[in-house]
Amino acid sequence: METLSVSIENAKIVTMNEKREIFEGSISIREGKIEEVLKEKIKGDVEIDGKGKMVIPGLIQTHIHCCQTLFRGKAEDMELLDWLERRIYGFEANHTPQSIYDSALLSALELLNSGTTT
Repeated sequence: METLSVSIENAKIVTMNEKREIFEGSISIREGKIEEVLKEKIKGDVEIDGKGKMVIPGLIQTHIHCCQTLFRGKAEDMELLDWLERRIYGFEANHTPQSIYDSALLSALELLNSGTTT
């Protein structure tokens, strides 16, 4: 069975090529992988109009505490060591396998939603 190709047309594309070009163009995607990035139109089985949108490389997150996602907003007015010792360590000690899974899943979904891919 042949897979469908997807093209994103008319989008502003931020490249990571050696010239770091930014241009309006098209992206061809097949089987979840980018095949081509061109300044001209690319036909696809499914075409997405990217007019007014920008396509950027995936963002990289190098430091995150997924187990703390569910604790967001708890005592944010405290200094770091007080926050850790008086709040976070206690919360973390009471994690269950399900709550830590839920915290990590929520964290991953938030990262993907914001364009983080690695």
